[in-house]
Amino acid sequence: MDIRFHEKFYTDGLSDKKLASIKKKIKRKSPKINLFLITLPVGKQGILEIYWYPELLQSFYQNMDLEMTVVGIARSRETAFELLKTVIKDIGYDNGQIPVKQFFKECK
Repeated sequence: MDIRFHEKFYTDGLSDKKLASIKKKIKRKSPKINLFLITLPVGKQGILEIYWYPELLQSFYQNMDLEMTVVGIARSRETAFELLKTVIKDIGYDNGQIPVKQFFKECK
């Protein structure tokens, strides 16, 4: 599994320095951080997904051939859901749809 970080990124108030450190630890697959990641849908359906980072270190996920794009990081489950609400509000609604793919264009 490959984890990438989108340029449009949401946090729950992390400083740039702390965020850079966390991103480094995630890239190294450090098991010592307790975070929740908000990602673009891994499959073809869905809006956004929330994963508990330590869960992603399990062999089930590590052995999957997929790419996960992270659009937000939170330090608690509750904060992750609040952050998710913020992201959806920022995306807006279009005729009952939430245009996630248009808001988060492909990572470069």
